[in-house]
Amino acid sequence: MASQTPLPTTMRAWGHNLAGLPNQVLHPTPNIPIPSLQPTELLIKVSYAALNPGGPAIMNLGPMIFRTKPSIPEMDFAGTILSLGPSVQNFVIGDRVFGNISIGLHFNKGRGALAEYVVVPFDRVVEIPVSMKDEEAAGLGIVGCSALALIDRAGPGEGDRVLVNGASGGIGTLLVQMLKDVVGEKGKVVALCSGSNVEIVKGLGADEVIDYRKHHPVEKYLAERFSKDQFDCIIDAYGSQDLWLHCAFYLKPGKPFIPIALSVPSYGWSSFLWMVGTIMSNTWKPKFLGGVDRPYAQTNGIADPMNMQRLARMVEEKKLKILIDSIWSFDDVLKAYEKMMTKHARGKVVIRMDRAESRVYS
Repeated sequence: MASQTPLPTTMRAWGHNLAGLPNQVLHPTPNIPIPSLQPTELLIKVSYAALNPGGPAIMNLGPMIFRTKPSIPEMDFAGTILSLGPSVQNFVIGDRVFGNISIGLHFNKGRGALAEYVVVPFDRVVEIPVSMKDEEAAGLGIVGCSALALIDRAGPGEGDRVLVNGASGGIGTLLVQMLKDVVGEKGKVVALCSGSNVEIVKGLGADEVIDYRKHHPVEKYLAERFSKDQFDCIIDAYGSQDLWLHCAFYLKPGKPFIPIALSVPSYGWSSFLWMVGTIMSNTWKPKFLGGVDRPYAQTNGIADPMNMQRLARMVEEKKLKILIDSIWSFDDVLKAYEKMMTKHARGKVVIRMDRAESRVYS
């Protein structure tokens, strides 16, 4: 009988020992020990990892005194199960899965997706639908769960009119599809993006797409265009403060404005503190003190198994497709971060963990 191939004990990954931005502190690191497998954990060979805007923020702002070194960035991945703990019953070796590393394991243990292998609890992964490619699944976790959380918080219904800002980004491309399914043919999804992405967003199901550059300032255009036909909710996947400050002209009274966060000029502490303070002001500042007379409701996009299962079902039912901006090789991770951090990616920026060449589609 042929002997079983020994499991790997070390891996290569991108890691950092200091806080900073990717091009300042991130470097390829060989021979990192693979964590020991606990009874409820899986060892997964990563095929693809996806970049998220929160990655550079954690890398730059997370105090390294509390973190395992080297710390491996990113949390979304897809791959194949190589080994499983004795208490795992829902999976078998060879299953294709996508998942998300919890913030606790990521921050406290240094585990990340930009590695050849990840070790995660079994309840952090979901089987990849047969019709879905690994590179698509890798980009689904955080953005997909964020899109679901935004829609659940906004609460649109059949026949509603919805405005989506940032419609061509990783979250926005999913929001357009999900919202059109919710509001139906009697409803209307209006999307904001740049002119170069208008046809892409239309193809995802938006009823109307507005080029924010052509109609700058877009909040003035919206006020003129939709003052008598206002929206039932606004979901901002980009984070425009101006869109919020003027929304009373185009959002119905009592209807919610739901942002994913606020767009900031940098990943530093000053921008982070400004964002936190502004969100608090937007949420609580009363109208008589200059606040906006509409509900401003934050939510979080923490990836969890229940919502990842929902996303997998949507893919299986052909209600959802993942738009990929570009696929980068392991060696080109810094270039991939540079692309994502422009905030102009069309869909997801994904890393292929073998030595294949990068494929940039846009």
